[in-house]
Amino acid sequence: MIDGAAELVAAAKVSNAMDYPFSRPDHSYLFADGAVLALESPGVEYLDDALARKGAATMADRTAVLAYGANAAPARLQRKFEAEGPGAVFPVVKARLFDFDIVHACHYSSYGAVPATLAPSPGTVAEVALTYLDQDQLARMHETELSGRRYVYGLLGQIRVQPEGLAARNAVHSYWTGYGYFAGPSGPLALSAIAAEGRRFAAAAQEDMQIQARDRLAPGRDMHDFVHENIADPGLRHERSLALSANAKPFDHPHCQILDG
Repeated sequence: MIDGAAELVAAAKVSNAMDYPFSRPDHSYLFADGAVLALESPGVEYLDDALARKGAATMADRTAVLAYGANAAPARLQRKFEAEGPGAVFPVVKARLFDFDIVHACHYSSYGAVPATLAPSPGTVAEVALTYLDQDQLARMHETELSGRRYVYGLLGQIRVQPEGLAARNAVHSYWTGYGYFAGPSGPLALSAIAAEGRRFAAAAQEDMQIQARDRLAPGRDMHDFVHENIADPGLRHERSLALSANAKPFDHPHCQILDG
């Protein structure tokens, strides 16, 4: 009975890893203590009013941070902020990021996914989001993103990102991988779950990416067991991340400044 229960838990964890980058609304929203409140017209005044009704800091006191993977998904945001208690309120605004694509990184998350990162891609326009975080929320996001070499945090300059209802930006704060991004025979591998116009890279779903990683790191290993090992064993997860990154391509946008990580 115990073994059966443990297997159910393991299966749920593997399924969760395969769900990356997780479901997100097709509209901008206010994340409010885990609730998703649609933003009908995400201009500055509208957002300030929505934040004021929740007793939260205005847009002027927030940092815009690019969200292109799990950080745009309400379920993952709830997991990140639930330990902080009530009061996590911030806008998640749809945006278009020009001349970049969202690609698979070369490391494993703590929950077993091969997560996303950025790669320059002239002519591509990726569908992303911007989270507008106050000081405490940004500190919490750092706690979840900057452990080990997984990600660094910095400022991307000389870019173009167009948030819905707000002014275009030529610089934005973001996390990007410290391991580099996965490169197959044909180059970087984009996330098929993330929409993009003018995509130049081949694209793959999380399951396909996991299969490629398994075939490179542990050929013949049962897929369920391979993913679950990465979840259950932090040491093995780290070893496999290092091995997967042996042929990684480094993030090579020339106009970026690492601020933390």
